[in-house]
Amino acid sequence: MSINDTVSGPNCSKKKLEVCVDSLESAINAIDGGADELEICSSLTEGGLTPSLGLVNEIIEVFKFKGICSNSGDSHQTANQHAKLNIMIRCRGGSDFCYNHMEMKTMLADIRYFKKMQINRFVFGALTDNQELDIQNCSLMILEASPIPVTFHRAFDLCNNPFDAMEKIIQLGFDRVLTSGQRITAIDNDALKLIEELNKKFGTEIEIMPGSGVNLDNVTKFIEIGCKIVHSSCKVKKNIIKVKRDLCMGCSSVYVTDGRIVKSMVEKINK
Repeated sequence: MSINDTVSGPNCSKKKLEVCVDSLESAINAIDGGADELEICSSLTEGGLTPSLGLVNEIIEVFKFKGICSNSGDSHQTANQHAKLNIMIRCRGGSDFCYNHMEMKTMLADIRYFKKMQINRFVFGALTDNQELDIQNCSLMILEASPIPVTFHRAFDLCNNPFDAMEKIIQLGFDRVLTSGQRITAIDNDALKLIEELNKKFGTEIEIMPGSGVNLDNVTKFIEIGCKIVHSSCKVKKNIIKVKRDLCMGCSSVYVTDGRIVKSMVEKINK
């Protein structure tokens, strides 16, 4: 799949929504809401880590049940071109995105296992210890993932020079970048400006996908500046049982994707 596949064809005018999910419940809600793509992770509270094989398999089973996912010989295509499963590859938390040999071995092995499943895209990013693009490790991941396309995730937002980094990302073979415009949220004024500049300069070569803080109240701003795909969790807070003693074994709040928000987001970006 190339960038030309994603921006051309009979549905090229349709704007897309990728919903990040870390549970089967969120995935089902996103599918029912009409999400174009799902980014499947674990631990979204840590920015998203590699999901379990079990979660991905169960989501694929849901797709089959709903008639979305093809069960034909081509294991990397879905029957509905707007229902795709994208897998986060990130073996640990931490905002450095600088991986040692053992961490890379783990993530390369994850890719090999997931390639046996009906998935459409991998999501990955690696940096050096001084926040430059890690050419060697990114090349290894792309080679292992081939022919499945790869998104460079928000590690991009730590790069020292976003324009130089984008040129290298394109040269490496990534066809999509997830970015908050190098700010905490993509709706920040400086972030919006950078995303717009990146889209104008590189938008014909790679998809610039804004994410972080994208919601119903602001999503049209990204469409107005030329973005063809947006990324959101479309989440709401879920009530969980309160324990008598908090031993710091997890977050006190849990979030889940809301299908109604997904549906409204899809409608809003395609008005």
